[in-house]
Amino acid sequence: MLKKITAISLALTLTACANTDALDANITSLTNKVDALSAQVADLEAQQQASAADVQAAKSAAEQAASDAKAANERIDNVVASYKK
Repeated sequence: MLKKITAISLALTLTACANTDALDANITSLTNKVDALSAQVADLEAQQQASAADVQAAKSAAEQAASDAKAANERIDNVVASYKK
């Protein structure tokens, strides 16, 4: 019985060692995929930051336009009020 257990243990040990190359290939493949995904995430983060900056610029321009329109309307109201009899 002890000989059978020893033989099975030896066979499993040799089998585990034989799969090291395949395991290394799988790890390399997964590492490459993780690196590619990391690059994509970094690119998306850069695009998101650029979009956020564009949105902020558009918001500032819209606020400035609204302020200018309000000031223009007030000037027109003052001109119209001065011509009333």
